Amino acid sequence: MPDPPPSRPAVEAVPAPAPDDEPPPWIEREEEGAEAPAPVAEGHFGHTDWLACFDSLGLGGLTRNLAAHCVVEADDGERLTLRLDPSQEAMQAEVHVTRIREALAAIGIERRLILSPGPLPSEVETPKQQADRLAGQRHSEAIEALNRDPHVQRLQQAFGARLIESTVKSTVGQVRG
Repeated sequence: MPDPPPSRPAVEAVPAPAPDDEPPPWIEREEEGAEAPAPVAEGHFGHTDWLACFDSLGLGGLTRNLAAHCVVEADDGERLTLRLDPSQEAMQAEVHVTRIREALAAIGIERRLILSPGPLPSEVETPKQQADRLAGQRHSEAIEALNRDPHVQRLQQAFGARLIESTVKSTVGQVRG
């Protein structure tokens, strides 16, 4: 019986030296010359931090899609390991890892970045799963609001109108995923 093919090695990006220019505009300073508050508690970047900052990373295209299918596995202050959904492993490329690392560095998370494909823990959501869940909630809320709307109710009573739920689109709080 032949051995199974070796699993693809994790891709790792090493941070470039930090530039000496101003911090990004989304990092607010309380006073002139005061240190910006650290975006990460106790120097470690956790999964909650990943979900909270994901949209501010400014990632797009395949890089965003790849990152959206990751969860934070570990951060020791020097290396940040993201667990990648195995269904997205074919998209894993050094260029995307570098872009994710650079986006994290731009918000103050400067680490070597390791993407490691493997099963995701069921107790946490990827940014994509979170976006899908929130979109589903917004869709349900939009349907409920339309069903409660007196104008819609009158149309339903007067003309036998019905709401085609699959066509309802929420325009509030849209999240790219």
